[in-house]
Amino acid sequence: MEQESPNHAQRPPLDEASRIELRMLLLLEWMMGYDQLHLEKKNLENTLRELEEQVTSLKKGFFKSAEEEDELHDAKNDLHEAERARDAVDREMDEVRSRRFHLSLATNDEEQLEPTLKEMEKRGWVEVGEDDFYISTEKGREVYERLAEQQGSYVSHFDIFAYVDLEEGSFADPQTDLLEGDRWSDLRVAVAEYKGVDPYRVVFLSLLAEGVWFENPDWRFDLGMGTLFDELESLVMDQLTIEELGYEDDQGLVEGEEVIADITEQGTVLARERHVKDERTDGGWPGEELITYTYLN
Repeated sequence: MEQESPNHAQRPPLDEASRIELRMLLLLEWMMGYDQLHLEKKNLENTLRELEEQVTSLKKGFFKSAEEEDELHDAKNDLHEAERARDAVDREMDEVRSRRFHLSLATNDEEQLEPTLKEMEKRGWVEVGEDDFYISTEKGREVYERLAEQQGSYVSHFDIFAYVDLEEGSFADPQTDLLEGDRWSDLRVAVAEYKGVDPYRVVFLSLLAEGVWFENPDWRFDLGMGTLFDELESLVMDQLTIEELGYEDDQGLVEGEEVIADITEQGTVLARERHVKDERTDGGWPGEELITYTYLN
């Protein structure tokens, strides 16, 4: 009988409750690609109605002052800009229309997704719209916003540990280092375990932030069949454990716990520095507790 690796022996499998939660989050992420545009279009249509009323009102009267003419001119320009924005959103919606799920899922061979969508509906994340397509609710949009915050928190707190040079005790700089070869070790799972954070959630957020989940053309079928997260489980199981980071030098044995503590401290300091320098951030450091939030309460 083949001996189980230390990684597999020490890490619990991904439990069914977590699989259900991650399935719902993944479907919500997919659906929001359309639903956000749908909401944006509704807001633009409200703006258009207001601008049309404003233009109609400003057109009244035969004689207008220069100030009134300028106001009418500006209102017309705003109206045209809003119309162009709506048309652009319409085009984007056409491109992502496949992200919608019709009530009769059988029409697209998506019957296997019904249990997940029904669970999302039960929890108030989605509802069936007037056109018989599932659409996110206000609660669903709140969940999505929290999920986006979780992804941001993951990037801030864990991305730094994806490429660690254990020989030099350094962290890769994505701007200058070649992120290939055997030089780098991925310690995100080990750091998560050291911090007491669910490693499955960390890897899930990593793949979500990188857009990896949707690269597989059969992801919806695999999700419905319950096999999509088998790869997630394998990824976590195969990562270095804290114990495997231990080594022996001329001073004696250095425990893996000591190694991961040092790596976590150094990496966190560097991650904070990079976060502050990143022009895409507002400088605020997101709370790590965001990552641990679960949605099945």
